[in-house]
Amino acid sequence: MAFHPEIITHASEVFIYTSTGRRILDWTSGQMSCLIGHGHPEIVQTIADHAANLDHLFSGMISPPVINLAKTLTGLLLDGLDKAMFLSTGGESIEAAIKLAKCFTGKWEIVGLAASWHQCVK
Repeated sequence: MAFHPEIITHASEVFIYTSTGRRILDWTSGQMSCLIGHGHPEIVQTIADHAANLDHLFSGMISPPVINLAKTLTGLLLDGLDKAMFLSTGGESIEAAIKLAKCFTGKWEIVGLAASWHQCVK
């Protein structure tokens, strides 16, 4: 994959800006930026508040925001769906889903799709 030919200097709302001043609608910077935009004031404040107290932990550690989010999410689900697992990447999520499916079904075969995004996860 080649880099974009222009240098991106900043972003605001749904746009990114180049060093030459060109404004580009950002469809590429990930789900969060595409859904809420860059620099959304509420998100910036939430990040700043959280970073002032507890900015990062090893993913195997638990903090109150993680507990609260898990309780909120599982409270919206059907009975019996009372666990949450937060992961950092799509690859981790796919691998966890495959492992859970194997444990739940007792089967070990999975369907793989050629040229899929996470085709290399085993």
